[in-house]
Amino acid sequence: MDFLIAEKINHRVMVHPPEGQTVAASLLRGHSVEQAAKCMVVEVKHDNGELSYALAVVSGHRRVALKKVADCFRGVKAKLAPSHVASQLTRCTMGAVPPISFDDRLQVVVDRDLLPTPEIVFSAGRLDVSIGVDTGIYLNAIRHQIGSISE
Repeated sequence: MDFLIAEKINHRVMVHPPEGQTVAASLLRGHSVEQAAKCMVVEVKHDNGELSYALAVVSGHRRVALKKVADCFRGVKAKLAPSHVASQLTRCTMGAVPPISFDDRLQVVVDRDLLPTPEIVFSAGRLDVSIGVDTGIYLNAIRHQIGSISE
């Protein structure tokens, strides 16, 4: 939330019982699951053996297509990052990862299918606090790339 305040980004804060599952969190927050911005940390392996990390952001009713994420980063394969790596890169509990990266090693890729959603809602780094923000404003505020990364 500090980032949104510092950047003077209009947003709304929702406090609710702790929940890390997208569908259940959407019900608690009172919005459609399509509005939820689900975030997964993905480990991408490159042909030289090096690893890179992506923060894949997809609509709550979609699944991250790991091969498509690998393709976005010119990798040969991808898998969900180990939880200790994801926690280190995001400084968040799994299930509470916001669609914003504060670590240069973690590059944000937003699914093309999320773009038409007028407002996205996401965890604010905690399981009991969520943020709603205009999708266009969110995209203008963060470094990201767009890709077709869901199924």
